[in-house]
Amino acid sequence: IAENVWIHITYTDYPPWGRISANGLLIKEMEHAVLIDTPWNNEQTEILYNWVQENWNILITKAIVCHFHTDNLGGLDFLHSKGVESYAYSKTLEICREQNLPVPKNSFKEEFILDLFPVSIEAFFPGEGHTVDSICVYLPDYYILFGGCSVKSLESRNLGNVSDANLEAWPRTLMLIKEKYNQAEIVIPGHGRPGDLLLLDHTLSLF
Repeated sequence: IAENVWIHITYTDYPPWGRISANGLLIKEMEHAVLIDTPWNNEQTEILYNWVQENWNILITKAIVCHFHTDNLGGLDFLHSKGVESYAYSKTLEICREQNLPVPKNSFKEEFILDLFPVSIEAFFPGEGHTVDSICVYLPDYYILFGGCSVKSLESRNLGNVSDANLEAWPRTLMLIKEKYNQAEIVIPGHGRPGDLLLLDHTLSLF
């Protein structure tokens, strides 16, 4: 979608919704690669990891997890077996420990910046939404916002899985994202097609 930035899309069968795709980012720097959200499981993550090594001749060395659901960290155990450093919002680590899920290695409070070359990566907790720990990721060099599952695609006709959502806080969170990242030109939802800042307005309209 931009120089050094790719979307990875993986699928799973998830009753009762059927086959579901999930988006993540793959970011290439000079000697390493960074993953934003893993695929659904370890097997898919291994395929992606090997693809990067074979095609780019570098390794994925860092990963940022955007919340505790399987479409964000389902492949974390595989990444850890390869020595990948993982990062997540502090609340995500708490939930992962409580639910016996793979636990990211490093935590941050509210905001975290990976200042790499040639891509800077900003992770930010804007407030509760799709889950109580949902974060977004911004690439200021490319004006790319990965909104994650708190941002819905234009094809979405409802808010999707809201079993762990804070429906009262979610609209306020979207407004903060919209204000903070008002220069974003590409906005990527957790599921479905990328777009622009209209995705935030569309998600608000679903309320």
